[in-house]
Amino acid sequence: MNIEKNNHPVKRRKIIRRRTQSSTSPSTYVGESLDMFPIDLIIEILKRLPTKTIAICRCVSKQWAFLLRSQHFTKSFLTCSSTQPRLLFTFRLGGKWHFFSFPQPRNIDEHVSVVAADYHMGISGNRYTEFSQVVNGFINIYENQILEGKRKLGRVSVLCNPSTGQQVPLPKAKARNKDLRSFFGYDPIENQSKVLCMTVTKYRRQINSKEHHVLTIGKGKRSWRKIQCLVPHFPVRYRNPICIDGILYYIAWRSSNIVIACFDVKSEDFRFIKIDDDASYAMANFFALINYKRKLGLLVYKFGNVDQLWVLDDTEKEIWSKYNLCLADKFFFARKSIWGTDMGEIVWAPTYWTHPFYVFYYNVERQSVRRVEIRGIKERVFKSQDRPEAVFTFANHVENLMFLQ
Repeated sequence: MNIEKNNHPVKRRKIIRRRTQSSTSPSTYVGESLDMFPIDLIIEILKRLPTKTIAICRCVSKQWAFLLRSQHFTKSFLTCSSTQPRLLFTFRLGGKWHFFSFPQPRNIDEHVSVVAADYHMGISGNRYTEFSQVVNGFINIYENQILEGKRKLGRVSVLCNPSTGQQVPLPKAKARNKDLRSFFGYDPIENQSKVLCMTVTKYRRQINSKEHHVLTIGKGKRSWRKIQCLVPHFPVRYRNPICIDGILYYIAWRSSNIVIACFDVKSEDFRFIKIDDDASYAMANFFALINYKRKLGLLVYKFGNVDQLWVLDDTEKEIWSKYNLCLADKFFFARKSIWGTDMGEIVWAPTYWTHPFYVFYYNVERQSVRRVEIRGIKERVFKSQDRPEAVFTFANHVENLMFLQ
């Protein structure tokens, strides 16, 4: 239906192709007669729009739908979104996990006290749900469910894209042992996301990973591939992994020592960072791996001592820089929701719901804390006096329009 304003009908625009004198390749324009715009200009404009607005634009016409679903536009949008990372958080309420996000502050000198959150999606889930870290706009969710057609509990893995609302169940790894550890990583060189899954077995009082499988996320049929790891190790559960520039880091036991396992997402090779005696003692009390200025950061909580942030400056020589932290004790109750930013800040939020709801940013160099109030959540999903059961926060989230098939 055409909408009329001041008795002049609105003209419909269409995408047409024509050849220009300066190039023999076809150039795409939008419009007609003298009112024409190059397709590159259209993409530059559209990639700055919110994801919900882009979803509406897909309904304009088949040409618009084809353009906005093209690989070129998806890649351009992701490149733009990567310069504007967001803070993603989820909580369980009314039998669903609800996902919100809001922009991360990009200027540490800018005073921002209140931000509005955008609602993305809600998915069914129980309180025993586990979340991987957010990777390239996707999040891997693990949940214990009664398997269809069977009367037993099984671990179900689902890949979610909060920006598009898409949910894709992943195939079950064919492993002999039911005790599994799974991690989610992304290789920016090949633009590939992969899930690393390993079984954990106990033999002669030694607990180690045995079978290692990799699942590549993308177009085409998804199936697990078995890979080799020649170093027995035991991934520690409930310790958040982190993926930085194609390397997936997670904490593990190797014999009786704590190490940092490094999995190269591209080559699928393993290596391990040893911890010296002083570090090994402190590692027993650590609680988070973070991305600190695109370097691996380790938050260490020493009982009765000064809390520290360790930053891995040289991965080959395993050289660490150490920073003392001045944080309140209640900071450490947010263990499941603490991350680092590329701006050099540590960000965390309570793992329980509060009103008003705050997110805290700690500047390591200045040793200062600022808080930002998040609004727009209660009005969107809350009813009467409902309270979420748990809150999980993820930093450096980027919006990705990629659809999995």
